[in-house]
Amino acid sequence: MSIKAVCFDMDGVVVHTMHHHVEAWRYAFNQKGYDHNDLEFYLREGMPGRKTIMDIFKSSQVPVSEEDIEEIYVQKRNYFKENANYTFIKETLSLLEYLYKKEIPISLVTGSRREFVQEVLEKLPVTFNSVITGDDVKEGKPSPEPYIKAMGNLSFGPSEWLVIENAPLGIESAKQAGAFCLAVETTLEEKYLRKADVIVSPSQLEHTVKGLFTGL
Repeated sequence: MSIKAVCFDMDGVVVHTMHHHVEAWRYAFNQKGYDHNDLEFYLREGMPGRKTIMDIFKSSQVPVSEEDIEEIYVQKRNYFKENANYTFIKETLSLLEYLYKKEIPISLVTGSRREFVQEVLEKLPVTFNSVITGDDVKEGKPSPEPYIKAMGNLSFGPSEWLVIENAPLGIESAKQAGAFCLAVETTLEEKYLRKADVIVSPSQLEHTVKGLFTGL
């Protein structure tokens, strides 16, 4: 294995936003009279918004109209935009700064909309070589398209990429794209992350990644 570049998921890896996303989802569904537990949303992290709504209704075996899907989607987006207060994950920030100083290429792949991603990027002390948002792809995670698109922006093969994820759909996306995937336990327990090649706690993140690069 020869890792040459690192790709980061954003929500739950770079920024503490997942509890805000889950809160927004629960609010939007509650407005329509539905209630779902937090785990249902955490397990669908990375899935495009409308697809998340359809998948939850499908798993509940409850029919849903296109009108309701759109209303839930808009309610969720608006609630998140108005109420989310996020912080950066310090362990990831430290790793990003280290890789940036070492001039190791870094990319960002997220299902979030470009408007929000740009807000986050402006507050980071590093610059990514490539950024793929939910607005840049036709198929979101678990499709490999987001990571394949990020890889295509730099001159490294899939096996030369390390992807850092925190959710099952993101792990599936990264593995289908051919990358080595490290999962960090920021939002979900190890039992939900077992398809990753390596699973670490946030405190182990930087040390583990350094160990994957020869000579660092």
